[in-house]
Amino acid sequence: MAFYKYTTISTAEVILRNTSLRWSSPLLFNDIEECQFTPFTQESSMKAFEMYNKIIEQCASGCLLFDHARFSANTRLLIGAVELCMQEGKSTSFASNKFLMNHGEMHLDYINKGLINCFRILCVTTAYNNNLMWAYYADQHCGCVLELEYVFIEAPRQLKEGHVRYHENLEPLSNPLDMLLYGETTEVKDLMIKDIMFSKRTNWKHEEEYRFMFIENFGEITSKLNLQTDKFEITTKYQPDKLYTDVPILKESVKSIIFGARTKEEDIDKIVCAVSQNKFNCEIYQMKMRGGSLVKEPLSPQVV
Repeated sequence: MAFYKYTTISTAEVILRNTSLRWSSPLLFNDIEECQFTPFTQESSMKAFEMYNKIIEQCASGCLLFDHARFSANTRLLIGAVELCMQEGKSTSFASNKFLMNHGEMHLDYINKGLINCFRILCVTTAYNNNLMWAYYADQHCGCVLELEYVFIEAPRQLKEGHVRYHENLEPLSNPLDMLLYGETTEVKDLMIKDIMFSKRTNWKHEEEYRFMFIENFGEITSKLNLQTDKFEITTKYQPDKLYTDVPILKESVKSIIFGARTKEEDIDKIVCAVSQNKFNCEIYQMKMRGGSLVKEPLSPQVV
């Protein structure tokens, strides 16, 4: 699959001279709502906790319908605690209503204060002839598009990739009940990443975005909930100082460079010079207006 990176001339020159692509934290993106979708709404959280309570009590009463081996250590601990309470005739209520009411907000706080600094995302598309992308990201047709076969030499750790889902009210893939019962398993985490990191509102649908993502070291994240004041705090240590990571690529990954219909000759020369000096072997094209439509035409001579 070919991937296309719409960019300005100055950024393209940096990519070619450094042979790397910059993967950024969503904090640097132009969409203020990046990563602000939470599958854990107040309603779904309340329902999940109610069901979780019932399952805990059923298991503590000896119900054998559930696979206890799949439960998280916390769930098994709660089952044991409720079982002991039942034996001693004590209350088995352990879920705070105030906690449930604030769960969605706490979830967003955890993302925004604990995680988002460490997310690294590369945004590309699978089409070179998207007029809106040329206008927004390639300097109104004065920039260029890089055609890439690969976007890294070695896959970053915990790499995820895929098309972005566009929505207004996305039906979440993840289920808060699974999170409560089984903890942060690989399956639960993958679904949450798709919900949070690979979803955007429909007014961004024109981007037809394909996204690559990995996570830098989270360092140390501490969360604290004061049950008396209901105050939830997140603190972090040892996280990266920068909000981006430059990921090396092979020169062979750059298959072509497509200039915009308005790209200036001196800017074309600047990029062609960078291609030649850094020994890239790629084709050079330019978008041209022909019969009222934009078409891709080769530039002569080809750069080898």
